[in-house]
Amino acid sequence: MSHSNVKISISPTRRIHISGSVPYVDTYDIDEDALGKNLPKHYYMSPGFIGTVIALCLGNISNYLGWIMPSNSLLLINEDIGPSPNITWVALAYTLGLSIGFLIVGRLSDIFGRRWFFIGGNCFALIGAIVSGTATHVESIIGGNLLGGLAGAVQISFTVAIAELVPNKHRPLWISAIFFSSFEIACFGPVIAQTLVTNTAAGWRWSFYLDIIVAGLAVFLFYTFYHPPNFQLLHKNRSRVDQLKRTDFVGLVLFSGGLAVFLIGLSWGSGSYPWKSAHVIATIVVGAIGLILFVLYDAYVHSGDTLLPLHLFKSRGYLAMVITAMVGSCVYYSMNVLWPQQVAYLFPGTTTHNGWLACIVGSATLIGQIVGGVLCQYIPKSRYILICSCISLTVFSAAMVSLRPGDETNGIALMFMACFSVGIIETCSLALAPLACASEDLGAALGALGSIRSGGASVATAIYSTILSNKLGKFIPEYVTPAALNAGLPSSSLTSLYANLTAGTLSEVPGINAEIIAAVEAANSAAAAEAFKYVCDCGLFDD
Repeated sequence: MSHSNVKISISPTRRIHISGSVPYVDTYDIDEDALGKNLPKHYYMSPGFIGTVIALCLGNISNYLGWIMPSNSLLLINEDIGPSPNITWVALAYTLGLSIGFLIVGRLSDIFGRRWFFIGGNCFALIGAIVSGTATHVESIIGGNLLGGLAGAVQISFTVAIAELVPNKHRPLWISAIFFSSFEIACFGPVIAQTLVTNTAAGWRWSFYLDIIVAGLAVFLFYTFYHPPNFQLLHKNRSRVDQLKRTDFVGLVLFSGGLAVFLIGLSWGSGSYPWKSAHVIATIVVGAIGLILFVLYDAYVHSGDTLLPLHLFKSRGYLAMVITAMVGSCVYYSMNVLWPQQVAYLFPGTTTHNGWLACIVGSATLIGQIVGGVLCQYIPKSRYILICSCISLTVFSAAMVSLRPGDETNGIALMFMACFSVGIIETCSLALAPLACASEDLGAALGALGSIRSGGASVATAIYSTILSNKLGKFIPEYVTPAALNAGLPSSSLTSLYANLTAGTLSEVPGINAEIIAAVEAANSAAAAEAFKYVCDCGLFDD
């Protein structure tokens, strides 16, 4: 393939059914021009290669704009166009779209070609940002973020494109470079979001306006420069109609429907309904059954091109990468939600102060991603890098149990090191996972890894949030009530105290004074520290 001088290297292989005895009909009969065996001189300086890499960087930046910026403006959004009981779905809709989209995009782009998936995915990001940026009620932003999550599944899949654009030996450095392109949002997104709210007339909407600009540029560059092998080059012996007949549409419905219902059940259980309610139990059970049926259908029923090539999981190396990446994502996504709360409870300060502390999760993870790429590139035994990083993550996550009110320096150091370890794990697992699978399954392999890590992170976040909510409900009354009464608060003011404690307006409580406020705030922080111990204990088991 010579268009735009971007050649993608793909090698045809023959796959074996999960039973180990029934060979599939070859999915690919690839044209020699698509193999990219003879790269032209100055390939890495060609407009096609440079334009594609810039497009991948812009897509990655757009993904961070769609996740980090709105997540740090939820309260302000709710005040402006709410209030809405569904405000938490602004973040949940994104992770839902992300979890569903990864495997679908990865596998179908393996079969039909990647060009229009990358163009279409960034179009989804553009449309989602327009919908959210012009929203007049919270539910519109939820819809926009669902599109953003589906787009994110494509944008984060830059690892698939890089795996086809550059040799294996250079892959870790290129992955790190694209991760680095988003440093300004990944590291300082919370502060930028607060600054936009404070210093611009459009306020929080600028988070989405920036995404419109970046996603629009990405669409243009992908359309102009990204020309991987198309369907005709991948399938010389088969028409589109024949391929559609082989496509796993039943598996697609079972997977997307089952995962969506399962994650909705988890999100309901962590907020909207009690865990014992019929709403939560029914959705979780139905979703789990759908996912089980999906695996069984792809393993023993579908004879064409399965959505999830289950033979991938026979590779111990690939399975290890999937599990490791999932554990790292459980920490990253959950800490994006829980760390700002821990900061507010244990190290209270101004909005700007708290915003800077909230940047630690993204900053440390990004630095780890960059360092991980360098280590993976130059240290031959990459598995030892992963082993050391997993040990480091476990140690520093466990040490978070020791945090007490006012331990700000220790908290910053421990959270930084834990998320730094996550970043190394992220880059190494994404770079090494494709090495354990055939080229024709590259998209499916990284798609399955992405779906499992995002789904696992959603489960972990729901569990951690529920534990924190339950323990706060237990410990805050145990700590705050005696502290307030001993400091001189009339018992008749307790109801008002808890209402105003939640709202942050303690000065409005009848009979309160500065001494009582100080005692209540100290007790509230101590109760939160006790509650976060249980979250850390659960996270340690996960690690």
